Amino acid sequence: MILFSEYLTRIGCAFVMGTFIGVERQIRQRNAGLRTNILVSIGAAAFTILSYSMTTGNGDPSRVAAQIVSGIGFLGGGLILKDGLTVRGLNTAATIWCLAACGTLSGVGLYKEAAILVICVLLTHCLFRPLCALLEKRTAKVYHYSIRAECQRNASNSIQKLIMDTLAFDQDVQLNSLFYKGDDERVTVCCDMATLGEHKVLLDLVVSRLRSRSEVYSVGWEKKESPQEDF
Repeated sequence: MILFSEYLTRIGCAFVMGTFIGVERQIRQRNAGLRTNILVSIGAAAFTILSYSMTTGNGDPSRVAAQIVSGIGFLGGGLILKDGLTVRGLNTAATIWCLAACGTLSGVGLYKEAAILVICVLLTHCLFRPLCALLEKRTAKVYHYSIRAECQRNASNSIQKLIMDTLAFDQDVQLNSLFYKGDDERVTVCCDMATLGEHKVLLDLVVSRLRSRSEVYSVGWEKKESPQEDF
């Protein structure tokens, strides 16, 4: 049985470790923010302390710790979402898994080891994020898309402006051409672009904004087959 002061020290260490990682997660507005990370850390520490206290001299204290890994696996599974062909939440789930390890280390009194693990997690999130973005940009494929919007002729200028305003703030989009063609009353606004990586969400946003205009009769986008090239 551990002393109450030792219990406070171990839970306090888990609380601090969870706070460090939770603040970084909260700043980036992830699904598992400050409170979730703290709760996972102190929960893992509490179960570890309970296991140690109940089995001292007559059992295996590692059994509850092993169940913590399984429990965190279920919690992490709830954070992983499939969005089309993209899987989101893997990084958050892995962070929760590491945080449970920090709590377990704090629960058995391995404070230095827990601190080293927290530092590694924070370095991974803060330092390797720009590196990953750079690598993704270097290896990303260039895609070519076209947007066609059939609208009233007197609205063609405002339609072109709407398209440019929507695409203007994305640095991975290069506008190749933007023009309209057609007769006196009904024209088709044509937009051809190249993107670094797939930008289907952005294209759907452009289409939804165009569809909300009463002057637009029909609108859609399509992907053009073309070889990869420098952006």
